[in-house]
Amino acid sequence: MDPTRRALAHLFRRAGFGASPAELEAAARAGYDATLERLLAPEQVNDDEVEARITAAGLDQSRIEGLRQAWLLRMLHTRRPLQEKMVLFWHGHLTSAVAKVGGQRVGLLARQLALFREHALGNWRALLRAISRDPAMLFYLDNRLNRRGAPNENYARELLELFTLGIGQYTEQDVKEVARAFTGWTVSREGEFVFAERQHDDGPKTIFGRTGRWNGDDVIDLILEQPAAAPFLARKLYRFFVADDPPAATIERLAAAFRASDWDLRVLVGGILHTPEFQSEQAYRARIKSPVEFVIGALKALGAETVPPDTTAALRRMGQDLLNPPSVKGWDGGPSWINAATLLERGNFALRLAASRGEQAPVFVDPAAIAAQHPAPEAWVDYWVERLLDGDLPASAREALRAYVRDGATANNGALADLKVRGLLHLVLASPYYQLS
Repeated sequence: MDPTRRALAHLFRRAGFGASPAELEAAARAGYDATLERLLAPEQVNDDEVEARITAAGLDQSRIEGLRQAWLLRMLHTRRPLQEKMVLFWHGHLTSAVAKVGGQRVGLLARQLALFREHALGNWRALLRAISRDPAMLFYLDNRLNRRGAPNENYARELLELFTLGIGQYTEQDVKEVARAFTGWTVSREGEFVFAERQHDDGPKTIFGRTGRWNGDDVIDLILEQPAAAPFLARKLYRFFVADDPPAATIERLAAAFRASDWDLRVLVGGILHTPEFQSEQAYRARIKSPVEFVIGALKALGAETVPPDTTAALRRMGQDLLNPPSVKGWDGGPSWINAATLLERGNFALRLAASRGEQAPVFVDPAAIAAQHPAPEAWVDYWVERLLDGDLPASAREALRAYVRDGATANNGALADLKVRGLLHLVLASPYYQLS
């Protein structure tokens, strides 16, 4: 694969969920810089087609499985992949889960995803104010129960520790005072945010050494005045898009630009994607794919039109139960994605994709067409390695795959060719190399 297409494939894996062959071809024609700028400006891209697909699928999004399936279908077909990748990021950072929000309130989670989509690359201050009023969050972290005289500290603590500043950047007294500032921020019987004035503690509060009759919006302003605020989110997003060990100088530079922009998330994310570190060889296939990245990336690479109906269950077995993260920390990610059970499940999902055939099943591969286009069996190896791994596979692994197809396969032997082409697809998708982004 030529260097530009290789760089674009990397960009689509990190700033999206991978690319279909058609998407990669279109991006190559446009060029790397133009493609990156398009990703950073999703509002300029018409995405009506994905809305039509979701509507046509007839999914019951008032039920959790229907909402999950609709989200996966959006990930697969959206023309705004970075926006949707940011929705996934915010879901794991400003976390809510159906186990706590409640299966009867799935609509609140759908609204939260829409909120993340609206603010995906918007303003950090605006998003923090919006999530503090979000009914799903008010249920998840119990702020709907936060009343004058009996403050509930759950949201206040996670807002400071996990969402904005990090451990060591606040005191226990700050947590108590922030909780007082958010008293009265609750949910109506109809599932709407309401400010219950009689339940709000309007007394003086001292937060980060400053005293005033602070409310929740004031708290957010006070948080963003803290020196740790900009580096905290810059590090979190750098680790999401690039690598786990951000250089201190890079984070300092990104944080300064973020603060100077008045908390413009597009400036921060764009700065990360423009860093030399993101485009370096060291970042290339250096992160373990999350289950969602693995599944949607494979479907996109195969030009899939649909998401198999068992995908949400497969993702759950791989360790990523969408809309139900294991804790308020979201998912740990990285090496925690891989163990004996989850790797086996990835292999099983790859096998289901490779083996899909027949009129009643979604078909993701046409072995006869591949064999006709590439008569020499060894060329089938090159075809899948190029399509799925950008051509990057150690010589020893490539030779092992060639040995597999040499075992009796010919383009003229239709049944065996079918098995070998499908077998190669399964082996590449299940290989250690394909698990890396």
